[in-house]
Amino acid sequence: MQTSIGTTAPEELLQEVNKREQELQKPFPWELNGKYLLDLKIEEIPTLIDPIMMKRGLVALAGPSDGGKSTLLRQLAIAIVNRRKEFLGFPLNIEHGSAIYVHTEDPDEETQSYFLNTMNEGIDISKNIENLRVIIDTENLIEKLDQSLNRKRADVVIIDCFADLYGGAMNETNKIRTYLDQYSPLVRKYGCLVIFLHHEGKNKEAFEPSKHNLLGSQGFEAKMRLVMLLRRDPHYIHKRHLCIVKGNHLADEHKTESYVIQWDEHRIYTMTDERVPFYELSTDDRTEKKEEMIKKVREMAGQDMKQVNIAKELGISQGTVSNYLKDY
Repeated sequence: MQTSIGTTAPEELLQEVNKREQELQKPFPWELNGKYLLDLKIEEIPTLIDPIMMKRGLVALAGPSDGGKSTLLRQLAIAIVNRRKEFLGFPLNIEHGSAIYVHTEDPDEETQSYFLNTMNEGIDISKNIENLRVIIDTENLIEKLDQSLNRKRADVVIIDCFADLYGGAMNETNKIRTYLDQYSPLVRKYGCLVIFLHHEGKNKEAFEPSKHNLLGSQGFEAKMRLVMLLRRDPHYIHKRHLCIVKGNHLADEHKTESYVIQWDEHRIYTMTDERVPFYELSTDDRTEKKEEMIKKVREMAGQDMKQVNIAKELGISQGTVSNYLKDY
């Protein structure tokens, strides 16, 4: 079942959020005064996956169909309920040890059971697995999420996928923003992260990873605090490229090269030590861009610049600099 495109968050939810905020921030619930903000003493953005993914807000993971996006997000949800220390090598900052997974593409018990049991054959995922909650009936979804989170808070709510629930034309910016606005009161009330699974536009996989590659209007991307793309490797079937294409809280070093991950026969992802510049993932002009970058790296090395300084100057990793200097 689809939710209505133009609906807003339930009135009761908005009233409760506004009441709580008014108690904290008088005289008006919509104002934040400077002293209040300064007294919070927030010096770093709180993260769920450090340093990549913030603890609360709206974020997106996009990519081509059948690229392994759902598998990656399911693995994240399980890592949270299992209270693992890391996810893909990044530290996890878990608070509640609970996750909610909203599934529209496989809304039946048998398929969901199959997914979990396949993963369980590779690694034991049974610890606290009851804290993974799967929602397959999406009618009046906001109300259901409010009730579920009120009963037991969660670190993350995963929406798989956005297009099925939105159900409207992807080029209607205002309607997309209105639909996404329904989730903001949930984030404010329960302090959780909402991850939307989305898709890249047709044939965009041939181009360099970019936030502009997402299907639909700029309205979706603009509402997201973090946007990641999951790309297939052009040569190795078991490899994927996790590309961060938007994240104002992140240094450029995270947003110019992919993190290369690989999956095994149980579809369990692990991180490799590889990183690949985004321009090497496009098929249109990657050879020309790569040769240009290699030339710059070698010119700078010829001026006795250290590899770490070359990497910082060009916005690429030191590992890529090292690869470009091989046999030089």
